[in-house]
Amino acid sequence: FFKGGVNKAYHGIVDYDPNSPRLHVEMNAGDTVFFHPLLIHGSGTNRTEGFRKAISCHYANADLCKYVDVKGTTHETTSNEIIEIAKKRFAKRGIDVKDLELDFADIWRVRARPLDGNRANL
Repeated sequence: FFKGGVNKAYHGIVDYDPNSPRLHVEMNAGDTVFFHPLLIHGSGTNRTEGFRKAISCHYANADLCKYVDVKGTTHETTSNEIIEIAKKRFAKRGIDVKDLELDFADIWRVRARPLDGNRANL
């Protein structure tokens, strides 16, 4: 399922049945589609000369949500992969990442945007 994809954070689907029914959505340039995060979805490798744009939005109540230390959990591998992706992006911008210490939570704090102008835990 989506072998050879470009999404480094995609690890597969547990117990995926390739015979599950599918709905193919054919779209025109400029069309938009929204997916629920629990819906299995994807587009496969872009084989055109053009490019695709994607916007990923998540909502988290900053008063209630808190970052947790994922070291020693099943999420540590994902955390390390995200840190490596961030380091590659810094390196592309000419930043020396050899001795750069990045924290998983700090990466998400930088990426997060408060909706009401008040930053709490996130």
